[in-house]
Amino acid sequence: MAHYRIGILNGDDIGLEIVPVAVRVLQAAAKKKEVEIEWREFPVGYSSYQQTGETLPDRTLNALYELDGWILGPIGHMAYPDDPKAINPHPILRRKFDLVSNIRPAKSYPTLPSLHKDVDVVIIRENNEGFQPDRNMFKGMAEFM
Repeated sequence: MAHYRIGILNGDDIGLEIVPVAVRVLQAAAKKKEVEIEWREFPVGYSSYQQTGETLPDRTLNALYELDGWILGPIGHMAYPDDPKAINPHPILRRKFDLVSNIRPAKSYPTLPSLHKDVDVVIIRENNEGFQPDRNMFKGMAEFM
């Protein structure tokens, strides 16, 4: 039986709703395929800031290197307070883990209702986004930190 260690990073806003559902879907798929998954939840985002004083604690970042994969929910960094520890985790995660694309497969199945029949596409979106124009990069009149 295959065994994987998967991290759960709920994120903010809608991430708090969609990540638990994504985990349940993966649990059901893993059970069907006899795959064992060890789930480990880590703080990230605003809830992490409230608990630890940081939006991306070193403990979280270091633990991600030891996992086989992780689920990261959306991050609502624009609502974070003006605090150097309240950073947007996305650009840090993208750089540290060389995350250069989002891969989003979509497929319709004849046994499930859908708007369109015979859909089987993969959407690949470039994710490095070059220079990150967010609060991690500037302060005040846009001078660099």
